[in-house]
Amino acid sequence: MELRHLRYFVAVAELLHFRQAAERVHVAQPALSLQIRQLEKEIGVTLFVRSHHKVQLTPAGKAFYEKAQAILQQTGQAVAEARKVEQGDAGTIRVGFVSTAAIAVLPGVIKALQAQVPLADIQLRELAPGEQIDSLYREQLDIGFVHAKLTREILDTLTVKREKLILALPQALAPEGSPRVDLRKIASLTAIMPARHTTSGLYEQVMTAYKMAGVVPKRVHYTGLLQTSLLLVGAGIGVSIIPESFSSIHVEGVVYRGLQIEPPLCELTAVWRRDNKSPLLKRFVEELRRRQTPKPE
Repeated sequence: MELRHLRYFVAVAELLHFRQAAERVHVAQPALSLQIRQLEKEIGVTLFVRSHHKVQLTPAGKAFYEKAQAILQQTGQAVAEARKVEQGDAGTIRVGFVSTAAIAVLPGVIKALQAQVPLADIQLRELAPGEQIDSLYREQLDIGFVHAKLTREILDTLTVKREKLILALPQALAPEGSPRVDLRKIASLTAIMPARHTTSGLYEQVMTAYKMAGVVPKRVHYTGLLQTSLLLVGAGIGVSIIPESFSSIHVEGVVYRGLQIEPPLCELTAVWRRDNKSPLLKRFVEELRRRQTPKPE
């Protein structure tokens, strides 16, 4: 049984006239009649009662019509869905991210993509950089956002944001009237730092800030999420060097200050597999390129 058999049957069932049905499906009437007889023989039931004056559905034919019609409708929907996915007008995109991306990049890009492609299913997963890279290799993510320098041939990258590193410190320890802090003067305080990963990333950038100031933290706590770092700072546990975009987050007991010696800008990188040909991923990356932070001269 093929879909054309169902289309021929449904045409006859709806029109109850073989000649008119043949015209609808663009085949000769004898060929249509033959196809219907072959269908009846294959399924082992009589679908139509035929006479010189009229054609009627049998009870079996009525039952078969309901199912055949549903199958054709589902097939049409499947074809339309496949075409939309092929054109990037539907489908699923799986996005991994670190919290910086959730503040600085993702909201605008997701809103734009949802406006362009209302049928897109955007799945978000907050993951550590190493987990994102592993998921990309396993093809469990379509795109990730990390603080990392990547040179792997299978991956494409795009720097989507560059920003300063600043200091979050307990309000009680913030120097009065000074917008910048000398890390040497707070070297005795516990440094709350991002966890180190297999790829060079935010941990290395934070350590660069300390090295440029000539400071080695005496005590260190590591966290997987920068939001956790801010909560620990608010509790008076220590201080944390973070991307400037986090200053938009209000945490009780936390104040933000610039660094007296500014390290290189912190870069947020989008990363995806070169061999991923998803049209929806292509749309997503194009939107990222439109919003890309220009490289300072």
